[in-house]
Amino acid sequence: MLNGRKPRIVLVTPQVVGASDQVRKAPPPLGIASLAAMLEQKGYHDILLIDAVMEDYDNVTPLEDGTGFIKYGMPNNKIVEKIADFQADIVGLSSLFSSHTECAIGIADAIKASYPDLPVIFGGNHASQMCEEILRDEKSIDFVLAGEADYTLPEFLEKFFNDGDIHEIDGLVWREGSTIRRNPRPAYIKDMNALPYPAWHLYDMEKYFAIGMPHNPFVESNRVGTIFTSRGCPSDCFFCSSPGYMGRQFRAMSSERVIDMVQRLVDDYDIHELQVLDDNFTVNHRRVIDICEGIAHLNLRITFPNAIKADMPRDHEKRFQMYKAMRDAGGAQFGLSPEHGDPEYLKSVIGKDMDLTEVNASCDMAHELGMLVHANFMMGFPFETAELRQKTIDYARTLGADSYSVSLVAPLPGTPLWDIVKKNDLFIEGFNVNRMVLARVNIKPHDISPEELYSLADSLNRELNETAQKVRPAAAEKYKLFKGKSSEGDRKYHFILGS
Repeated sequence: MLNGRKPRIVLVTPQVVGASDQVRKAPPPLGIASLAAMLEQKGYHDILLIDAVMEDYDNVTPLEDGTGFIKYGMPNNKIVEKIADFQADIVGLSSLFSSHTECAIGIADAIKASYPDLPVIFGGNHASQMCEEILRDEKSIDFVLAGEADYTLPEFLEKFFNDGDIHEIDGLVWREGSTIRRNPRPAYIKDMNALPYPAWHLYDMEKYFAIGMPHNPFVESNRVGTIFTSRGCPSDCFFCSSPGYMGRQFRAMSSERVIDMVQRLVDDYDIHELQVLDDNFTVNHRRVIDICEGIAHLNLRITFPNAIKADMPRDHEKRFQMYKAMRDAGGAQFGLSPEHGDPEYLKSVIGKDMDLTEVNASCDMAHELGMLVHANFMMGFPFETAELRQKTIDYARTLGADSYSVSLVAPLPGTPLWDIVKKNDLFIEGFNVNRMVLARVNIKPHDISPEELYSLADSLNRELNETAQKVRPAAAEKYKLFKGKSSEGDRKYHFILGS
């Protein structure tokens, strides 16, 4: 089909639509970088990665619909120019988050307007959850590849460009006339060590360092490396889409593999800080200790911004020793996510089997070791009453963390929460799944107005952070490291609702 040559592949991470006052983060897209690395391993070498946010970070455009949203990143016409200059044979678009999807579809429309025969394939978490709706509504998308695509994307390319039968590929979603066809998701990848390291070299890493806005923007140095070392989450939180996308089985790289990956980031990119983005880094405390002991000599500042499980391991002495190993390796901060202040509601409704006293214990251990703690809470669950909200307020005030994020609940597609909201017609008036952010009310409140709910969450967010700065001034000094880049100028990151 290509006269014996391999296809020229472009993988695009789109611009982001977000709230006008949000922090505009710009970390390297590890999912796309991992797919590109696998393609290279399979013999594909004409690959262009476009991260629209990094490429044109300061291009911020207020949306004209009066919703208070912005779009930031490289405009579509420039993305299409890059694709054309590269002479792409196929384009893959990432729709990892709902806030990516509107922009990704816009890019697909722009591609098809100029190059109607150029195939466009969609992937990522949001695309996987909404695959049938996307193909039904968006004619510029030719295929969706749902689920983990590390192996299925190379298989698709091989068959698509060599007249093979693509219709048996796991995870493929496509059109047959007016009918949407969908194959079962691929089996979850068990051997994480078999996956290549992300293809960081296909991005301009120096641009990310110059922007200096990784996942956790409280940094001492802009030279920050980010990694995932595992996939899968065994928890049942009804608001989280991770188990539906990556499965419930915890699958991890070996400690030796992680140590080598971090060493390569130091050797190749001279990183000074490391951010571990796993959802469940502390599931195996012995593995954590081995990793930390293996990278301690690198003298990195390390943070864990996606939060760790506050009750793992159950044994407090083992937990303290794990935290000590994290601290000794350069661990400066981790997040904890109690989410709600009512233990019974947390367990029976949210599905998070978390003893809140363990959150306090982990916070105390971290402080004893000189580490900072960031705590995450949510408001705006379906049918949440004033009494339940007050329990979250009361508990959050007693925790004693160093900084806080109070977010408004987002009903993500593919989650039990989404099903509850849909069944009970609780989407806020004007709800747009592609404009869903944690700094906006997404679910109809039970007994107050949306404006009152927003004000309550925002006030609690500010109160908790202002109190933390007064009570723990030494920690507050460390949080001044943040540059505060947002669309409205310099401001405190941890005062911004939902961040």
